[in-house]
Amino acid sequence: MFERLLVPVDGSMNSSRAIDVAIDLARRYQASIYLLHVIRDFALPKEIVDMIRAGEITESRREILEDSADIILSNAVEKFDAAGLSNVTSEFVMGDPASRIVEYAEQRGVDLIIIGYQGLGPHGGLLGSVARKLTNMSTTSCLVVR
Repeated sequence: MFERLLVPVDGSMNSSRAIDVAIDLARRYQASIYLLHVIRDFALPKEIVDMIRAGEITESRREILEDSADIILSNAVEKFDAAGLSNVTSEFVMGDPASRIVEYAEQRGVDLIIIGYQGLGPHGGLLGSVARKLTNMSTTSCLVVR
């Protein structure tokens, strides 16, 4: 039923819960896993920009975001490794998260997108903006995990 699962990850608690659900489904269906982190095109916090200007941080904005993406993806891969699942592909892309997730799913023939209810953005008890946009835009089935 599910051969290819896509799990967008952002390092949030809900993203971690989505990974747990994906592990269970991957075991049940012997599915391959795609982990995707989308780097949003937004400004760094003023404090970090000030540290860059002062020479305290020597990496560029892009390097900082790519390093963060690598850490988020590595942590997710470790959870799958610990569960004995090795058919895992991980990568990051840049752009609008919902659009890039939909595009990625279509390019790889994903059967199910498993996403956390809310990511790292502001929380108001409502469905997160990426999950909401994704479920409206995607022709791929989506499982939203609380």
